[in-house]
Amino acid sequence: MSGQTPKNGTSSSTGLLLFSGEDKPGIAAGIFSALSPFSVKVIDLEQLIIGDRTIFAMLILLDPAHASVIESDLTISANNLQLDFACQITQHTETLNNSQSKAKIILVGNSFTPIQLHKVTSVVTKHAGNIERIVKIADSPVLSMEFLISLPAERISNLRLDLTAIGIETKLAISLLDESRVMQSRKLFLFDIDSTLIEEEVIDLLAVRANVGDEVALITAAAMRGELDFSESLTKRVALLAGLSETVLTEIQGKIHLSSGAQNLITILQNQGHILTAVSGGFIDVIKPLMDDLGFHHYRANKLEIISGKLSGKIVGQIVDANTKAQALVEFARITDVPISQTIAIGDGANDLEMIKLAGVGIAYNAKPILQEAADIVLNIKNLDAIIYLLGLSNLDVTGGKN
Repeated sequence: MSGQTPKNGTSSSTGLLLFSGEDKPGIAAGIFSALSPFSVKVIDLEQLIIGDRTIFAMLILLDPAHASVIESDLTISANNLQLDFACQITQHTETLNNSQSKAKIILVGNSFTPIQLHKVTSVVTKHAGNIERIVKIADSPVLSMEFLISLPAERISNLRLDLTAIGIETKLAISLLDESRVMQSRKLFLFDIDSTLIEEEVIDLLAVRANVGDEVALITAAAMRGELDFSESLTKRVALLAGLSETVLTEIQGKIHLSSGAQNLITILQNQGHILTAVSGGFIDVIKPLMDDLGFHHYRANKLEIISGKLSGKIVGQIVDANTKAQALVEFARITDVPISQTIAIGDGANDLEMIKLAGVGIAYNAKPILQEAADIVLNIKNLDAIIYLLGLSNLDVTGGKN
């Protein structure tokens, strides 16, 4: 027997086919064999394996005249494959509704709780959205799930705000990607360095060598929380370093560690041709070798004044503060010919606020509350690899594939 493709102007049907049972070889081949005599169109398809069970779902377009025989043949095929089978065929005369916008919600964490997932799915419903597919896209080094949704275009901005609030409340990393934010073109990434790209605060390392560690750490913490003016606080902290030998700067370079996942993230972004830049309220005297080794295109940081081989306790030139960081974003984007809308800024402290607000996508990485409230994406797990997924990169890309 053979089916015929519906003629233009006649009604057609959609068939939702669902098979489930013990996973074994030949399931897909058996199902497609049963469908092959018919001129149906497969418009969506997914197979999931959970434990030793498989779920095979398919959406097809078919001629309504063939609905009963297709269902009958598939029932026989399912019995032969020892699968449970359910079929829902809906007749319609109009083109499927494509008026809604498509978007992806991406969740990243070490694990998810029912409360977190309930809040996410409920807010999708609140904004008249429909979840069309949920799929795991990574389980190492982090767990990542992707929700494909459709919703009215005018609801996307408010949904993004609600999802960010849920992320802050539940400590869940969430991003919402519509077509304008999918990683299709070259981007410029601007990283804060201390406590973001690297684990340490360089000034705290220097302070320990100068025996003023506790005093400087208190000032640093207050500045990162936004309780002190950054420039003033930096001036106070650097003054406490006066008299420290410049040889300590080289020694400190060996005590710096990249944040977890940073090297993998950098390698992937470089492989895909993105621009890597950095800006720091720390010191160029310490971080320059690291930036060069990592292959960053541009970077900027404060310069310590050194007189007769010792730190004078002063900064040379303009202090790199929140406004300077935002200016660096604009300058680096201009130099590399990347629109601001295609920039991503990543930071953790209050002095990253302006660049986070200005960038096309601002990411707060284990950040202070003031920064989380302003960011597009809040990442509260200590793994920069998560950014790969939050920005819509696939697992293939993470494991070495190139676009």
